[in-house]
Amino acid sequence: MPRAKTDPASIPLGVASRSAPPPSMPVARHWHGLAYLGAGLCCYVLFLLITLPAYWIDWLASRASHNAVRVQQSEGTLWGGTGNLVIQGAGPERLQARVAWELQTWRLLAGELQARLRSLNNSPALNVTVRAGYRHLSIHDVEVTLPASMVGAFNPAVGLVAPSGSLQITAQQATLTPNGLEGSLQLTWLGAGTRIGGLSDVGDYRLVVNGRGTTAELRIETLRGDVGVTAQGEWQVQGEGPVRLTGNITPGSREQTLRPLLAMLNAQNSNGQYRWALNGRFSPAQLFGTAP
Repeated sequence: MPRAKTDPASIPLGVASRSAPPPSMPVARHWHGLAYLGAGLCCYVLFLLITLPAYWIDWLASRASHNAVRVQQSEGTLWGGTGNLVIQGAGPERLQARVAWELQTWRLLAGELQARLRSLNNSPALNVTVRAGYRHLSIHDVEVTLPASMVGAFNPAVGLVAPSGSLQITAQQATLTPNGLEGSLQLTWLGAGTRIGGLSDVGDYRLVVNGRGTTAELRIETLRGDVGVTAQGEWQVQGEGPVRLTGNITPGSREQTLRPLLAMLNAQNSNGQYRWALNGRFSPAQLFGTAP
């Protein structure tokens, strides 16, 4: 007996909707599955980043400093841990200090990296907060004391002078951008000496840098010692800007010993005071020996 045909118009609307699922449902399930998979992969990648072992900090430091700075025997993670900071000087000197670091991961959401570094035994003193973002670098609450010979670890040209004594670096806040330098910092050279002329502990001297945008004011003053050094000048911060310094050196009883250094500065004698001038160019990258 032939089966009667059913008129689609006679089927109740609710029955038709239950018996024929919309063709878009399989597509929706497909996209939901991809969304869950993507979220899972993102969580996994985030987990890997958060749990990166501390030895990655050594990898980053060694490559940024051309192997002059290492972080050994590290514990913790890349984002927070402790380790032995080792800085290799220009000669056989090595600086070692147990340090702790902390990276503020939430700053990454704002496109900025903030790191806090501090020494655990205060010998030497090493406390600084660094913020780095797109086209800016700032330092805060800086209190660093290093042997002066360690400067040669970052720039071989300074290593040729072989400075001796200790170097203190202090700053509350200083920010470097393509538009210049804002803020101030002080570099104090205690027990200053150099291989040139066999000088040792001729005094204590301070360089003050006051950033005012594209121009930074420079001032050198004597804190202690038989040899008086004073100077004033400026630095055009942008790019590899010019540096100009003029000042006086009063050698006192050390005039004979200072002759090689005075000759190198082309200082002119005037009634026991030697007038000297320095004209050159300087880029912050030269601190790490990377400038052309």
